[in-house]
Amino acid sequence: MILPFPLFLPALLFLLALITYIFRQFEQTVSGLAGVAVGALALWLMGDAPADGLVRLLGPLVQLDMQAEVVRFGVTLHLTPAAVPILVLTLLLSAAALLLNASASQGRSFSPFALVVACGYSLLLLLTKAPVNPLLLAPTFLALLAGLGVYILQAGRLGQTLGALHWLLPPLLAFPLFILASWHLDSLAINPQDSLAGAAAARFLALGLLLLLAPVPFHSAGPAVAESAPPIAVALLLMLYQLAVLTLLLRLTTLYPFVMGISGLNLWLTAAGLLTAVWGGLAAAGSSHPGRLWGYALLHDWGLILLILAAPGESNWPLVIFLFGLRLISVLAGAAGLAYLRQAAGSLQSSSLRGIGRSIPWSTSAYILGSLGLAGFPLSAGFAGHWAALQTIAQTDWRIASIVLLASGGVVIGFVRLVRILYDPQGQPNATSERLLNALVAIGAIFVVSVAALSPQLFDLPIAWVLMAFRG
Repeated sequence: MILPFPLFLPALLFLLALITYIFRQFEQTVSGLAGVAVGALALWLMGDAPADGLVRLLGPLVQLDMQAEVVRFGVTLHLTPAAVPILVLTLLLSAAALLLNASASQGRSFSPFALVVACGYSLLLLLTKAPVNPLLLAPTFLALLAGLGVYILQAGRLGQTLGALHWLLPPLLAFPLFILASWHLDSLAINPQDSLAGAAAARFLALGLLLLLAPVPFHSAGPAVAESAPPIAVALLLMLYQLAVLTLLLRLTTLYPFVMGISGLNLWLTAAGLLTAVWGGLAAAGSSHPGRLWGYALLHDWGLILLILAAPGESNWPLVIFLFGLRLISVLAGAAGLAYLRQAAGSLQSSSLRGIGRSIPWSTSAYILGSLGLAGFPLSAGFAGHWAALQTIAQTDWRIASIVLLASGGVVIGFVRLVRILYDPQGQPNATSERLLNALVAIGAIFVVSVAALSPQLFDLPIAWVLMAFRG
């Protein structure tokens, strides 16, 4: 029997989701096993999986066709070379989140819905043909996946829902703009000389992409859910969403290069990126809640990526990929440390956290070091990327680079204040000594962050792999 890969992958992820749901009373054990399975699949795709031909799964009885196309109802699913790097990264992110959930539970609904969301993002990458250009249908899928993400963020608890529901706003607002752009692009295909249709399509696409990127003032979901939702769940959903949006932006601007020129998207990205980076820094300087502070650090770092997206020339995409890779390491390390802090203290209120760093030093260090990487602090994972980004921005306008650097200082100030709370010698933490598993995971996160800080050249081959796939 021959199985096409576009059917095998979602079937496997749905099967894992069903297993984690059925055995949810053993939530952390099955989550760890599912994480190992998804991670092994990602590593196989990255290394040994052939680009074409058949792969044996169960001896000669079952074989996997990597290049098969699945066509149903006018929709085609196919694994293209350009989709492989992003698919691998999607699966690795999901595997990391599932493995972290095995050490700090993010709620019983986390593992099944996380696998379903990962399946949704994978199908979005495998979708190559549809009655409407799949790229223009992306906001619809992103809205559906954001709706599923609400269940993960709520983690089966009754509480604040506004932040989780705000997660739906960017794709819902962008959806009608992409539909209007599709209509004008169809008109342009019929009459290539219709300059008005091309200009209208470019403006609608630019505005839709800007909304999907969720800069300030469309950022409210990030800090709000970071304050109340499980940290690892926030990290997974935010990174998967932003990875999908960056992929969509690259593919749309490659397919329709006139979008950047006609619409003035570069100018809008510059303004949105600067506002996002500055607001993230200022808000972080005035925040003392560890979850919200982490959310504002995420926002500041995202603003810097938007500024690089707006940078002139073709060299900006390698730097964007580099920044995003460092962002992934920093976010996962910070999320793991924050989840362990929440687990040990019972809540993230200042009264519960005062002095807790003396009880769980490794988890606290992972949270602080990972989060400071989002501000480009020296000896953190994000330092090399932030320094290169600031140099790139300074070549165009040194004043913008100076403002972003000052905003990074705001993030650092916020964490300096928090460190004083976490290591307060007068505090009487309620937490017991650090769990061995949590300490080992935190030490591993610190090691990975340190390697990324000291050897950023390790990212050269992954960046080249992603760029070659897209340009090939």
